Amino acid sequence: MGNLDSFDVKILTILQSDSRIKTMDLAEKVGLSPTPCARRVKRLEQDGYIEQYVTLLNAELLGAKLSAVVNIRLRSQTSKAFDRFDAEIAKMPEVTGCYLLAGNFDYLLYVRVADVDSFREFMRTRLTSIEGVIETQSSIILQQLKHTTAIPLLKELLI
Repeated sequence: MGNLDSFDVKILTILQSDSRIKTMDLAEKVGLSPTPCARRVKRLEQDGYIEQYVTLLNAELLGAKLSAVVNIRLRSQTSKAFDRFDAEIAKMPEVTGCYLLAGNFDYLLYVRVADVDSFREFMRTRLTSIEGVIETQSSIILQQLKHTTAIPLLKELLI
């Protein structure tokens, strides 16, 4: 982690908010000429700092108006039980985030669906039918106050 300099951090910061920025514009914003800037971006990609480029869509306009978080407890915490759950969740496009937890629950899911009826159907016929799921606790998100995909780039990363 310690091989980033201030130019790298500036590049990463800008790319997090605009991955479609042209190399010329990026170079100008970070204070480099285009060729060295492009080389740095390529190195950041090859070194794994940049995993992928994505397009964030407007879920509401696309009909996925309801967001929920769901805590899941499994009957047993064996590798087989986790593997089975992981495989089933991977098939569910409604689950846009799945996190293995330490604590009272085994998993936290982020779910996007059209409405309450769709959420009820998802819970009753899909999620709770996964073998080993013994408890769920759901919270409907009423308002999104903050959402970002940006990773905070701290001074401690600099060489």
